[in-house]
Amino acid sequence: MAGIIQNVFTKGIYSLRETEAVSKLKVLANHVGLYLGLIIYTAIGAKIFQEIEYPYEHERAETYQALLVTKRILFLASIHNASSDRSEESFQYLEDALVEYEEACSQAADAGIDIVSKEYTYNWDYIQAVFFSLTILTTIGYGNFAAETRAGRIFCLLFGIVGIPFMLSVLADVGSLFAGGLELAWKNNKDRIKRWGEKLRIIKPKVEGAEDEDDFADAGLEASIMKGLGVVGVLCIFLSMGALLFTIWEDWTFFDAFYFCFVTMTTIGFGDMTPSISGEGQMVEKSIYMMISTAYILFGLAFTSTSIELVRRQYAESWRKMQELRANIQAQLKLADTLKKLSETAEKNNVDIGIDIADDLQALQNNLNKFKNSKMGGEFADVDIQQLNWVENNKKVKAFFIYESSV
Repeated sequence: MAGIIQNVFTKGIYSLRETEAVSKLKVLANHVGLYLGLIIYTAIGAKIFQEIEYPYEHERAETYQALLVTKRILFLASIHNASSDRSEESFQYLEDALVEYEEACSQAADAGIDIVSKEYTYNWDYIQAVFFSLTILTTIGYGNFAAETRAGRIFCLLFGIVGIPFMLSVLADVGSLFAGGLELAWKNNKDRIKRWGEKLRIIKPKVEGAEDEDDFADAGLEASIMKGLGVVGVLCIFLSMGALLFTIWEDWTFFDAFYFCFVTMTTIGFGDMTPSISGEGQMVEKSIYMMISTAYILFGLAFTSTSIELVRRQYAESWRKMQELRANIQAQLKLADTLKKLSETAEKNNVDIGIDIADDLQALQNNLNKFKNSKMGGEFADVDIQQLNWVENNKKVKAFFIYESSV
């Protein structure tokens, strides 16, 4: 019988472990499926953008290239004619030819044609199309190039309507992982951070002999300040790592790269600085650079949004605790005022009070003065604690009336 019970118990444990393993695999599959779905959606969208926009860009580039060459030849011919014919009409013709050539140069430059070499580069190669698709999904929208055909713009609307919520789901999922990591880091390093805060005098050191309790967790504004500074510090480190990465690939200073990372991660996306993943260079190198940049931007968006949300929560929590503390102080002041009136009434009517609570009132005054003199005292400047001075002059205050017959 005992053997049967043991076998059942053992099978139950194995079954429980298998259930936990299956549950973990399902969670992992959900994460991986979400990320793979985004990758596939972006890859397909980029290919469609390329198929729509590339033929138009190719035709446009060839047209303006031919126009540039033609206007250059006409301008050179006008110079040759003006050198032999110095009439006013000849110079006017030369001036007109120069204006037309300048206009052709401007149009050719807008079409991506190099004015000197007359060669042109495409915005809509596949790598650029992938990057453009990501700027739509992440709502960064650099604006350095965009869809120009009607079909491309219609597809851009459809692609964004479906893809942006998809991307937000992915960023929220990654952000939850980051948030869990930050909370774990905070839990494991809380004591070390507390010591740093004490050295920097952001929080008060613990008094020896005090009760062993987690006063740092309940430190209110001080803990919130430490948490907020910690999150901002980690975010700056993350942006600095990206800045160092881009200074390797781009001809940027560290400040310019840091500026680009910040503008990108906050989805401001001015477009004044963008990664150079178009133009000359081997396709393999461009692909590697694009994948690294894309991965950093995606993780950075999730990390930055998570950091901003954590700082916002700390600010809201600090404000809530401040209001609770203010309400507590006001309640204690009302209690003190009531006891003061009680004392005055007792003295006026010669009423004997049987319990001595002067020490409690003194502790109340000391407690309120502690709030007033703390680093947060400026937040309670409007609280009048001086009204408790009557405690010093009335050391004997009683708690209950014992009415005497005065007939």
